Order: sequence, then C-alpha cells, then structure tokens
Amino acid sequence: MPTPISVLIVGAGPCGLAAALELARLNVPVRILDKNPTASKESRAVAINPRTLDLLEPSGATERLLAAGVKIVGARLVVDGRVRAQFDATRIPHRFNFLLGLAQNETERILAECLFARGVAVERGVEVVDVVSGADNATARARTPDGDALFTADWIIGADGAHSTLRHRLGLEFPGAPYPYHWSLADVELSGDAPPDKAELRLEYRGPVLVRAPLGHGRHRLISNAPNVLLRVPESWKPGKVVWKSDFTVSHRMVRHRGRGRIRLVGDAAHVHSPAGGWGMNLGIEDAVTLARALTANGSLEDWERTQQRHAARTVRASDALQRLATSEGFLGRALFPTLVGWLARVRPIHDYLIGRMAGVR
Repeated sequence: MPTPISVLIVGAGPCGLAAALELARLNVPVRILDKNPTASKESRAVAINPRTLDLLEPSGATERLLAAGVKIVGARLVVDGRVRAQFDATRIPHRFNFLLGLAQNETERILAECLFARGVAVERGVEVVDVVSGADNATARARTPDGDALFTADWIIGADGAHSTLRHRLGLEFPGAPYPYHWSLADVELSGDAPPDKAELRLEYRGPVLVRAPLGHGRHRLISNAPNVLLRVPESWKPGKVVWKSDFTVSHRMVRHRGRGRIRLVGDAAHVHSPAGGWGMNLGIEDAVTLARALTANGSLEDWERTQQRHAARTVRASDALQRLATSEGFLGRALFPTLVGWLARVRPIHDYLIGRMAGVR
C-alpha cells in the first residue's frame, strides 16, 4: 500500500491543472496556486492529441473536451496556392483518430471545472517566490492577497511556465537558444474556402510561413513567422472578426534535470520549443499526468524522469527540424521541402507513421 502523500502545484495552466486533476482522482490531498488573480482568456495552444485525450479520460475531462472542441481530421501543405501534400488523420491507429481543435483557455476552463467538482479550487493571486526542499517534504514561500505565507507538502510540482520561478530558485540550467523569428498569431472568423476540419501549412517561394488550425464555430488559429499574420491571409478565406491576436518569440530549451529533492518541473518550466508540430501543451500534460501517477505508485521518480526527458528531447529535436525545413528561405529548401513532403505523404506506411507521430501515438 503506497504511503499517503500531499502535493502542492505551482501554476494553473493546462499542465498544473492536469496534474491536480489526476492527483485528486487518485485521492491525493492537493493544492494548486497561481499568481494570476483570474483565469487566462488567451487561447494559446489549440491542438489536443489522442495521447492527451487518453491520459485525461479517467478524470472525466476528455468527454467534456470532445464536446467543446472540433475534430481536425487531416492536414495539407499548400505551396504558392497549390496543394502539394495531404495527410489523413483518420488513419491514426487509435480510437481518437483525429486532433481536437480547442482554444487553451477553454481547455483550462474545463480542467478547472472538473477539478472543482472533485473539491479542489485554484488558489489565485498567490505568487510563489521561493522553494526549499527538505529530506521528507518541500516548502514554498509565497505572496498572497493577505500577506506572505508558507506552504508545505510532501512534493511540489512546478508548472509555472517558461520563465519558471521554481526552476530559477532551484538553480537548474535551461540550455538552448532563441529562434530568429518574430512570430504573430490571430484567432479569426473565416467564412471562405478554409476547410473547417483540416489544418493547413502554406508556403510561398520567398514569403513567410502561414499555419491555419480550425477552432470550431467558424474560428481558426493563424500563425506566421513574421509580424502581423493578418497580412498573410488569402482573400479566398474571407476573414471576418478577429477574436484575439498576439506576437511572440520562440526558443528551444530543455532542462538537464527535472528538479531537486522533493520538487519536480513539468511543461514549459522544463522544456520549450517551436510550435511546429503542435506538441507543446500535449507533452506538458503528459509530464503532469504521468508524474501524478508516479508519485502515487511508489514515490520513486527515476523511471518517470528518464522517460519524460527522452520524450522531451525527441520532441524538441523534431519540432526544431520541422520548423527549419518549413522556414528555410533558400532555393533548395523551398524547392525540396514540398517535394519531399508530397512524396512521403503518398507512401502509405510513411504517411501513417508521420501522422501517428504527430498525434503522439508513435
């Protein structure tokens, strides 16, 4: 019989919420803190893969996510207005043979509601400024609306994002480098010939990349590795209301160790990479749910850390390679990339491997 534990989670994004929800499902006393006074209204990550749906199903979240999102059943590569390759997500070897398009703030809302139904509410406006690990427990010092406070638990999970305070306080290196691009994104209502159930990568010989992903209800996420993605929208998509837009930069970085003592990191606190592939939030949720299960199994985290570090390293490499191929501005890159992808998409075993890898089931 495992020894009862208590867990404190820092950060109430999708990774922190997923960890808290799984721990609550496993009857572990858990508290979750977030420095923001209100829930995020930003859509950010927009694709949930089959692996994530599997992981969240025991907690009851998957059914609600499916009801809220849109099934993305394929993707296509368009070069200079011509379709060069198509991928069929329905060939994913999984009962969830699609990607689920859903804005991150909606994912967080659903996870938080499922967590609240299990008796755990996010404690907001609580900013953790320091953490200390002891032999048998860990302590977090925080600023709260009522003054400074100390929180102690058997374990602390850091899900506090790319600029993680916990990572800094633990003195963990975060090696890597930024990409040179200034990215932009927008959530836009489209009423033209943009397929409502297929994602799309559009390239031009000497232009920036444009990515489109359906969000349901006529909305689509647009991303470009250039400022003001709205300038890249084809007229045939008939853009309408802009729901949200933002600019951002991207790095590829990964910790060498997931924590120290009784403190562990998940999600962007441990690894960040290009949005190419749509793996970021999904890998973070996998970190979170599998860590919750490892903590309740036997308290030994060596296997968990080894497995998740291997997954993270592979994901960072794959997203980096995919981005470099898609954003190559040289003649050979722009000429060969569509040809290569088009050929791979037509070879059924390779097509099925690639779509399965994209979906997180390979």
